[in-house]
Amino acid sequence: MTDASDREILLCLAETLDVAATCDRLRISRSRLKQCLERAAGNPPPEVPPPLEPLESVTVNIDGAARGNPGPAGAGVVIWRGNKVFEEFCEYLGKATNNQAEYRALVLALRRARELGARKVAVRSDSELLVKQLLGEYRVKNPELRVLFQQVQDLKRGFKNFTIEHVPREDNREADRLANRAIDEFAEG
Repeated sequence: MTDASDREILLCLAETLDVAATCDRLRISRSRLKQCLERAAGNPPPEVPPPLEPLESVTVNIDGAARGNPGPAGAGVVIWRGNKVFEEFCEYLGKATNNQAEYRALVLALRRARELGARKVAVRSDSELLVKQLLGEYRVKNPELRVLFQQVQDLKRGFKNFTIEHVPREDNREADRLANRAIDEFAEG
């Protein structure tokens, strides 16, 4: 990265009218270019939130839902820090089976836990198949699930400690609600 002045950045951009070329030529990031343009427009750059402290340990409730098998599917994830909800989210998955949705919810949860800097992850799921496959009690026979199973195995290696347990459906209501909300919001939108 160079330490180009705002004037140099604006002149280069005016000359090329190409964001990528300007960034490449001056060896600056797009965010640096954006800050320069905001200052030129009289807008102060937005305050950057402080980086999150890495979470040593999280508990994650996951659920996948599919309407039809396969059918429209969604994933729900609730991340706990201690006994408080730290974050929750859902994602529409497109057409999938229920088991595929369960695995994809786990993949999303593990990726987010990694982004948050968690070193220890305890997963709770009401999917007996998913839990027993990950514990090695059931074989993964379905080819599509094998691919997802391998993704989970790869993600698990990024944590100091990974555990998974089967929980009753009633202990997983929030993740279930989120998975279904993802499908509902897609259908409405």
